[in-house]
Amino acid sequence: MTHAPPYVFPLRIRKSGESYFVEDAHRITLAYVYFEDEPTRRGLVNRLSSEDAKALVQTIARALTAEAEGKRIGEERP
Repeated sequence: MTHAPPYVFPLRIRKSGESYFVEDAHRITLAYVYFEDEPTRRGLVNRLSSEDAKALVQTIARALTAEAEGKRIGEERP
């Protein structure tokens, strides 16, 4: 029996202030990734750069999509 994921597609990636987040079609937030673009402050608050945070949130969205499709990350599509 296949179970539906607890989120509704399409997933969206959004930016708000110092974070990127993944939300579903009902605008329920599934993950936040915080960033800091000032290098000195980034080290102090232990955050990613904006580019790295965006790449991570994209990976999260892909993983959630693959999970819902019953696939593993990196698995080729037919």
